[in-house]
Amino acid sequence: MWRSADLMATIAAAAPVAPPVASSDEPSLLMQFVNQPIVWLGLKVAFGLLLVVVGVRVGRWTANLERRVLLRAHVDQILAEFLRNLTYALLLALIFITALEFTGFPTTSLFAVLGAAGLAIGLALKDSLSHIAAGVVLIVLRPFRVGDKVNIGGQEGIIDGVFIFQTHMHTEDNRDIVFMNGAVIAAPIVNYSQRDTRRADLTLPLAHAADLQAAFAAAKAAAAADPRILSDPAPAFTLADISDRAVLFSVQVWTKSAQNGDVRAALLLRLHEQLNKRGVALAQYAGLPPPPK
Repeated sequence: MWRSADLMATIAAAAPVAPPVASSDEPSLLMQFVNQPIVWLGLKVAFGLLLVVVGVRVGRWTANLERRVLLRAHVDQILAEFLRNLTYALLLALIFITALEFTGFPTTSLFAVLGAAGLAIGLALKDSLSHIAAGVVLIVLRPFRVGDKVNIGGQEGIIDGVFIFQTHMHTEDNRDIVFMNGAVIAAPIVNYSQRDTRRADLTLPLAHAADLQAAFAAAKAAAAADPRILSDPAPAFTLADISDRAVLFSVQVWTKSAQNGDVRAALLLRLHEQLNKRGVALAQYAGLPPPPK
């Protein structure tokens, strides 16, 4: 008779052998592919580039948000624009350094090389760096604001902005003028918009035989006809000088700073009309140069 032990041994020998079960510790094909050095390096570079692209957009948005917040807080536009550019530059530097660190680039060696190169470039561009310092001084001291009418070194114009190296402005006939910041600091700056009121000065060369009383009456009538001319300070009419060629008649009126040019032009026209109406003759120079103002 078969014993139970022999029966179980026979059944076990006749049963099919099961395939071995794969070990859970063996890496999958995807992981084997990713772990290839060249593939892993490519993935890190791709993520680094993605970080730069996204970081540049986020940095620009952050810098623009900072400018809007500063302008709403009534910070000067020149200062707000400068801080916006400075913030954007710092964020870009941080983004690029982070991207290089992520890709495994040896940034320590890069900093050493950049430090040496920066020292050499700084010595070569010391004059250019002085313009950066001058720009900071202009922003801190604020001798003018965006939109102010100024005279810098004999050039008149309206300020557009102060940038890292340059100050930009445009003339009233729409020509652009660009100054290096160092030149702006060194030149006399005349700001026509800093104060609320401004005086317009006119000098008329009258003939020696002219009726001076009629000239005074003509000037008063011309000034009174323009409501933009301020009554306080009151207009002033005086004889500025008497020479062998003419009697110099001075007219001084006060206006709002923004209206000064228009008021002066209109006053000249009305003075000419009033003097002709009263028969007050101007001096005839017969080709001689005009008298000094």
